[in-house]
Amino acid sequence: MTIRRTKAEKLERGLLLRAAAIKIVGHVGVWESVSSQRYMGAQVGTLKISYRTPFQRLPPFPEHLKYRCELLGLPAKENLPYGLDVWAPKKVLNIEWDDKGAVVLVAFRTGEWEAELIAATQAILTVPEFGNT
Repeated sequence: MTIRRTKAEKLERGLLLRAAAIKIVGHVGVWESVSSQRYMGAQVGTLKISYRTPFQRLPPFPEHLKYRCELLGLPAKENLPYGLDVWAPKKVLNIEWDDKGAVVLVAFRTGEWEAELIAATQAILTVPEFGNT
């Protein structure tokens, strides 16, 4: 059964899942490269997480999309400085934000992956770190 959420509820849930995913990346993440882009990534169970910050160079906004936006009279939206993607195995969460409080929930698909992410976060946070016993 699919849970129907309002836009505000989706954003609230997306922010909770973002926080959980960042905790995972902070504990078990490694640097990864894709198409000359570097980001922190983590694999937990069936989930793949990628996290970028303003310190990673963003890919340029494609010229053909800028042109298309111009033709349609739409603003060409640039990515916000922070971004987080979760795949399970398809992309189920794409959220971006900045330091000023702007948040854009680009994509969010509800599913069992949400419980897996929360459980993985709880499991990681209960394991003592090396040297902190």
